[in-house]
Amino acid sequence: MNWQTWLLFLIALAIGIGLVMYWLIWVTEGAYLGSWAVRWLYDKGASTYDDVKQYDPIDEAAFLGNPLFHRLEEAFGPHSLLLDVATGTARLPLALFEIPFYQGEIIALDLSREMLREAARKTSNHATRITLIHHSSVPLPFEDHSFDAVTSLEALEFMPDRHAALREMVRILSPGGWFIVTNRIGMDAQLMPGHTDSPEQFEQLLASLGLAEVHTRPWQEYYDLIFARKPGHSSAGRGFTGSWLHAMRCPECGKAGTEVLDAQTWHCTACKRAIPIGQDGVWEIGL
Repeated sequence: MNWQTWLLFLIALAIGIGLVMYWLIWVTEGAYLGSWAVRWLYDKGASTYDDVKQYDPIDEAAFLGNPLFHRLEEAFGPHSLLLDVATGTARLPLALFEIPFYQGEIIALDLSREMLREAARKTSNHATRITLIHHSSVPLPFEDHSFDAVTSLEALEFMPDRHAALREMVRILSPGGWFIVTNRIGMDAQLMPGHTDSPEQFEQLLASLGLAEVHTRPWQEYYDLIFARKPGHSSAGRGFTGSWLHAMRCPECGKAGTEVLDAQTWHCTACKRAIPIGQDGVWEIGL
């Protein structure tokens, strides 16, 4: 080949590599590179995340907070215990806290420490009703059937094993509890093979995990919002006034109900594992 051919080849190669990198980092947000890449990207973008997303608090309360609140109130009364997986900057907790009648408690978990730092800042006025935990979605450090609701928004397609994550979320959901999750749709979903499902396939997937009353509603340009319920009846959160720690499993020995909590550290009395609590209130369980 002459030098012109080599030059064209190198230009085409550079363009191809650039397109692949754009797909890996921008379109799929590191999902195909592993959890470390997803965590790194969200850590780097945490301070500007809300500016990019431009959430409207009124819309969030109307189309996210209210539908969930009414389901929880009907099933469990004013008090309930909710887990938000991949909470980010506390989008869903804030949507619920905007509702004056909501009196529940929220545990919010995320892989990105910097996103949790932003979440802690934004929820400081509700610090007595929300606990932020730095931990991955698999495995979840909680007992079976512990939460009245489990939510996960705009996150499932970025998890290394979304089926394992779904199984974990269903495991800790109490009978009669509500599961709220998003499913990526549109052209972007087609660009994430193996990480997304069609609306029909996703409903079938949730049903195969034992969930019922599966209902998909249009929500955003790139996402559907799905409500589903775990069959059965439970009073796990009705009149919930105690500590959420009854649901906590030691990440070291797997035992529950063996904790001692002081101002800045959680201790397992069974294996002596200690979990520090950051100055911003985030539990540093680890990944």
